[in-house]
Amino acid sequence: MAERLLEVVNLNKSYGALQATKDLSFSVQKGHIHAIIGPNGAGKTTLVNQLTGDIDSDSGRIVYKEHNITQLKDYQRARLGIARSFQITHIFENLSVAENMALALFAHSGHNFRFWQKSLHSSSIRDKLPEALARVDLAARAEIPAGALSHGEKRQLEVGMALAAEPELLILDEPMAGMGPGGTVELSKLINALKGSVTILLVEHDMDVVFALADMITVMVYGEAIITATPEQVRRDTKVQTAYLGEEA
Repeated sequence: MAERLLEVVNLNKSYGALQATKDLSFSVQKGHIHAIIGPNGAGKTTLVNQLTGDIDSDSGRIVYKEHNITQLKDYQRARLGIARSFQITHIFENLSVAENMALALFAHSGHNFRFWQKSLHSSSIRDKLPEALARVDLAARAEIPAGALSHGEKRQLEVGMALAAEPELLILDEPMAGMGPGGTVELSKLINALKGSVTILLVEHDMDVVFALADMITVMVYGEAIITATPEQVRRDTKVQTAYLGEEA
């Protein structure tokens, strides 16, 4: 039986009269790709921000590696091995691809940013850069400005920068947003290649991607999880067909 890495127990968050997450419960097994899907307004973004510590929960528990992290700050959760990407790419477009990756390596190795330009050429960073860039298939693009990358490549770079933290749990928030078919295929290949080496919580609207990649899926509607099951079970579930998949069709 797979080891449970993350457990969400009766999680709640309200904004005035709007309850964004409501008694939300599910668990994520180590090494799995676990997808979170649901219509717009289902509470997916709020959930991500609760998990990363960007917003506080009203009640409930977030248990990571058997430790209650509900009250921890975002940076404390990051130190424990939780990393994320965003719906909108967070990269430095005026810096090269290699410099962006180096900054991520600095951030997670205790370097002083005051001296980051000199540190870029240090052996510790120089030795790590080729592998970090190759992992997201950007080694050949290392010296170009990040702003010159395609949208899909920028997503790959952001995933690579998140991986620089060597996380155990990687949260990908709408990674396919704004992507064309070619970029979706390439990023899907990258995510699939990470399976087993890092646990991934994938929040995504693209159902083809979700059903192709996910080991388990949690479906959210109005802040609640109506089912957590395998892709095939989710596909057959009448509640999902009514509340989400049928609506999309």
